[in-house]
Amino acid sequence: MASANTPNYAEGDFFAVPLKTGGYGIGIAVCVGPRSTVVGRFFEPVYDELPTADELNHLTEDDSVHVEHFRDDGLKDGSWKIIGQHPLWDSYEWPIPKFGVFQPKANDSQGQAFEIELDEDLRSVRQKKVLIEHFRTLPYEILAPAKAAEITLTLALTRPGWKRPVPGLD
Repeated sequence: MASANTPNYAEGDFFAVPLKTGGYGIGIAVCVGPRSTVVGRFFEPVYDELPTADELNHLTEDDSVHVEHFRDDGLKDGSWKIIGQHPLWDSYEWPIPKFGVFQPKANDSQGQAFEIELDEDLRSVRQKKVLIEHFRTLPYEILAPAKAAEITLTLALTRPGWKRPVPGLD
């Protein structure tokens, strides 16, 4: 039996997130950090019932429609259901995506946009200043609690074209 601090899931596991509008969003744990954090990729469509791992095995990184960096409380407490491991899981095929960070400036709506890279411990190891146009193509880096991630995922999967607003920019 795993202790309270040992995750009951691993990189490459598919999981189901209950959406606020009903049904489930399906994700895969791309990287599991040491401090109860996960980077996940999420896929369409919304499922009315839990799919089996066999129904998801065809999914690849390119099929994902949303990326999130989140706390694993939903996975630990069982409110997010573990479906099973991708049978062909290879972390090289599912690299940790780059994220965008925006730092607003006082009295200047432009601010500065950055692209950051996270290491296997989900800590920022590199950042570079980028144009706003490039920043808008990146997932916004915010470490979300599970309940906030459920709201974001509901919006991302049920409102085509929805993108998380960026404080100080949008």
